Amino acid sequence: MGKMNVKQLTITGLMAALVLVGTMLIQIPTPTKGYIHIGDSMVYLSGILLGPVAGSLAAGIGSLFADVFSGYYIYAPATFVIKGLEALAIGYIYKKIERVDISVSKKMIVFAVSVLIGGTIMVLGYLSYESVLYGFGTAVLGVIGNIMQAVGGGVLAAPLMLAFDKIKLFQKLKENYR
Repeated sequence: MGKMNVKQLTITGLMAALVLVGTMLIQIPTPTKGYIHIGDSMVYLSGILLGPVAGSLAAGIGSLFADVFSGYYIYAPATFVIKGLEALAIGYIYKKIERVDISVSKKMIVFAVSVLIGGTIMVLGYLSYESVLYGFGTAVLGVIGNIMQAVGGGVLAAPLMLAFDKIKLFQKLKENYR
């Protein structure tokens, strides 16, 4: 992806705002001084709808600002990288495997595989970062919450994927996001 035009920048900014809102809407504190949220559903959709690069930017920026606005400053830099990588992986995998002419059930399988890989990146990313901050023993306490967050994000994003497929949003974005 080269230079972004105004339309692309606007759509990317809108997705970053949706990631921010999804992340801040419900926050459940964890033992590692972080929180569980539903924003991963928007992180996944960022990668899929915008593609790996713009989706990564939207996910990373939206998540970073959610941490800053919520007072979790220590997580903000790592969140930018981790959520960006999560959306990058999901967008890349989905873009490489998904085809317009495949069935909805196959698209959902591709979605599930991409969420599994993206979620794994997120869980391992926070495990690594929290190991540096608090030690491995404490960081392990956050793994279950992060897995729940990844799965929950996938469960929330799946019906949105079906709805977007039904109204042909993916095709409209591909046509208009150039």
